[in-house]
Amino acid sequence: MAEAQTTDRRPILVVDFDGTVYRDDAPVRFYAEHAAGGLPAEWRGRFLDLFGAYLDRGVAAADGVADEAVAAVLRSSVDAWGAAAGLAALSGVGPAATEEAFLASRQYMLTAACRVTAVPALVEALAKLRGRVRIVLATNSPAGGLAPLLDRLGVTALFEEVVSGANKPEGLRRWIAAELADRPAAELFSLGDHYFNEIEPAMAVGACAGYIDRFGRADGPATVCAAVVEDILPGIFSWAGAHNS
Repeated sequence: MAEAQTTDRRPILVVDFDGTVYRDDAPVRFYAEHAAGGLPAEWRGRFLDLFGAYLDRGVAAADGVADEAVAAVLRSSVDAWGAAAGLAALSGVGPAATEEAFLASRQYMLTAACRVTAVPALVEALAKLRGRVRIVLATNSPAGGLAPLLDRLGVTALFEEVVSGANKPEGLRRWIAAELADRPAAELFSLGDHYFNEIEPAMAVGACAGYIDRFGRADGPATVCAAVVEDILPGIFSWAGAHNS
């Protein structure tokens, strides 16, 4: 992740992509199904049933699961992509196959067959904040295919900067440190659904963060925490107002 500093003194809003800009499950379901494609039918069915339970119930899906290894994966998965990857590994799917499944899911997202939209309330909020704050999209996803995907979602113009291959959390830690080298930490707000990737790096230095805890993990403290981004947006507007001269 680039460690460039800027003379722009506006407050900085760093926004995650998967699970934040959009929250539709079609892409991650495709990822799980693709990763499980080479498994025997019985294993594939069990994999997808467990994954579906995680989507529906979050970490609570581990309750009552007899297989402790499976239960551990469900309890430890920070998001749906992690749950799919963890269940795939437990089922014997290799890293190369899961990486191929991820890249295939990104291609799928560019097609009309994939039902995916940006969260309307977030789009509206970012449009209102644009100009008042510096809005940066930071994602671990590679650059390839990201630009057309942002175009398809209609959000390209909302971000003044797009940082792909961000290497969170460590890459985000370094980027935040560079950006806050000569300004108060509270002038930065990180929004995301993965606590350790997006929230903890900001909170650790005294910056602000909005934690979308869809799966009921409660991984740690945040400036604002809610199950859906709509309930975090008022906190972002309050932060922006407090740090906008």
